[in-house]
Amino acid sequence: MHRKSLFLSTAFALFSLSVMAGELDSFVAASDGATNCWSRAYDAKHMAAHPDQQVVAMDLAVTFMAQSDIGPEQYVFRLEATMRDGTQGQAVGPCMADGNEMWCGVECDGGGVYVSTRSGGNVLVDLERRGSIWMSTSCGDENFDEGFSLDSGRDDKQFLLSQLLPQFCLPAEY
Repeated sequence: MHRKSLFLSTAFALFSLSVMAGELDSFVAASDGATNCWSRAYDAKHMAAHPDQQVVAMDLAVTFMAQSDIGPEQYVFRLEATMRDGTQGQAVGPCMADGNEMWCGVECDGGGVYVSTRSGGNVLVDLERRGSIWMSTSCGDENFDEGFSLDSGRDDKQFLLSQLLPQFCLPAEY
């Protein structure tokens, strides 16, 4: 039973990493290193009107990585969030097309988000459909478990992020 589970987990991971170039062009061009970024910081007035909202700022970067010696072509994401209490976390992993949306997830069932395009280059990050995403509070393999689960809550379900100019984008690395 354990071998079957390991096989299925490995097969899913390989499938999720292998994407067709161009299938997420509405988010980022299928050109090696191409990156798009979106961001939103909620002001004090918004946070006062939404006392149950925990996320005060969110940034999303999506990068296309061409096939290389270390892996297949893939879209990768970095999601950063700052919480009401000042805690900051980030999630990284592969993205793949899911209909007209993009699914970006953290491996080993660290959850994920659905992302859809909106007018003006904006995107809607949907945390509610999956329910949570694991946010690491440190960098490096030895500290990966340090972090928190960003859960869909009463006012933390969907986040409309505005597109940033390319010069303000740092590529997502995975």
